[in-house]
Amino acid sequence: MVRYDMEKPLGYIYHIILLLNLAIVTLFSLVMYQTTYLVCEADQARVFLEQARYLPHIPWHVPVYAITSFLLLAVSGYVKSRLDESQFVLTFLIFLADIAITFFIAYNLNFSYKGLFLFLGVGAFFFISYLPLRYLAIALVMLGYIFTDYDIISVQLNLVSLQDYIGFYSPSTQIPLYSIRSTLESLNLVMVILFFQFLIQSKIRENKEFIKVNNELSDKLYQLEILQVKLEESARLKERNRLAHEIHDILGHSLTSISTGLEACIELSRVGSQELHRRLMKIRSVTNKGLTEIRRSVRELKSDAIAKSSLLNAVQEMINDANALGDRSVSFVIIGNAIAIDEDEEKTVYRLVQESLTNSFKHSRSTDITVTFNYSNHQLMVIIADNGVGCETIRKQFGLEHIEEQIAILGGSVHFESAPNCGFRTYATIPLRTGGMNQ
Repeated sequence: MVRYDMEKPLGYIYHIILLLNLAIVTLFSLVMYQTTYLVCEADQARVFLEQARYLPHIPWHVPVYAITSFLLLAVSGYVKSRLDESQFVLTFLIFLADIAITFFIAYNLNFSYKGLFLFLGVGAFFFISYLPLRYLAIALVMLGYIFTDYDIISVQLNLVSLQDYIGFYSPSTQIPLYSIRSTLESLNLVMVILFFQFLIQSKIRENKEFIKVNNELSDKLYQLEILQVKLEESARLKERNRLAHEIHDILGHSLTSISTGLEACIELSRVGSQELHRRLMKIRSVTNKGLTEIRRSVRELKSDAIAKSSLLNAVQEMINDANALGDRSVSFVIIGNAIAIDEDEEKTVYRLVQESLTNSFKHSRSTDITVTFNYSNHQLMVIIADNGVGCETIRKQFGLEHIEEQIAILGGSVHFESAPNCGFRTYATIPLRTGGMNQ
C-alpha cells in the first residue's frame, strides 16, 4: 500500500509546502540571476562587488541548477510515495540523496534560504515509516537546518547574500521583494506547523480507533470464551442426560420388574419353605437398595437440568422420574404466584428437594411424598412431607447439614420434624431478593 493512502489533509498540506518552496527557490534564483545582469548592464559591477566582497555565481547557473535540483526533489517525493512501507531502507537512501540535493540548492542560493530543510523534515514523517530511520532522518535534517544558516556559513566563506542582491534596487522595488520573501517564508513555516498539527490529530484518531477495535476484539474474545464454555456445558449435560435416560430406561425398569416379581414370589413362599422366604426377602432388599441407588444416580446425573430450565420445570421433571420408578407416589403442589428467582436461590431449592427425596427413598419406606412450594411476600416456603416410618431422634448427617448451610447463606432457615410412624417433614423458608415475573 502506497503512502498516499494516508489521510488526505496531510497529503494536501505536503503538496502546498512543495509548491511554496518551489516558488521561494524560483524567486530567489531569479532575483540573483536578474540582478547580476542588471548590475553589469548598469556598469555598477565595481560598486556591487565592493559591497558584496565576493564574486557571484555565473548568473544562468543559479536558476537552472536550483530549479532543476528542486524538481529532482519533487520526483524523489513521487518515487518514495510509490514504495511500499516494507522498503523503508530504499526510502531512507533516497532521503539521504534528498539531503545532498538540498545542500546543493542552498549552495546555489548562497545559503540565503534554509526552509527547504523544513520541507525535508515534513517528508521524513510523511514517507519513512520505520521509526529508527525516521528519527535518524529528522536528526540529519535538524543538523542541516542549523548549519546551513547564512550567518554561520558566511564566517568561513565569502558569500553574496540575497539581501546584497535586493539592496541593488531602489527602495520602491526593495519593499515588494522583501514583502514577497517574508510572506512566502512565513507561509512555509505556517504550513509546516499545520502539517504537524494534522499529523498529531491523525495519530490521536488512529490511537482511538485502535483502542476501540482492541476493545471490540476483547469483547468478541470474551463472548467466544463464554460461548465455548456454554457449548462444553451443553455437551456435558447432553451426555449426562443420555446416560441418565439409559440407566432409567434399561436398568431401572429391569430392576423394577424384578422387584415386582419378587413381591409375588414372596407371597407364594409364605406357605412354603421358611429358608426360601428368607432368601427371597434378602434378594428383595438388595434389589430395592439397587433401585434406590439407581434413582440417586439418575437424579445426580440430571441435577444440572436446572441450568437449562426453570426451577419449577426442573423439580417437576425430577418428580416425574421418581414416579416413573413405580413404588412411591410423589406429588408437587404450588401455592401462590410462582415467581422467577435468582440462580443461587434456584440451585439451593433444587438441592433441598433432591436431598429430601433421596432421604425419603432411602430411609422412610414411605408410599406417598408431597413437595409444596408456597410463594408469598418475597418469600418461598418449601415443605417436603412423607408418610414413612419416621424416627424418634433426627440424626443430621452430611446431607441435612449441607442443606442447613446452603439455606443459611441465603438468609433463610430450615427445620426438620419426625416421630415414629408419623413420617418425616422438612420446612424451609427462603427470603427472595427479587420479585420477578410470573412464570
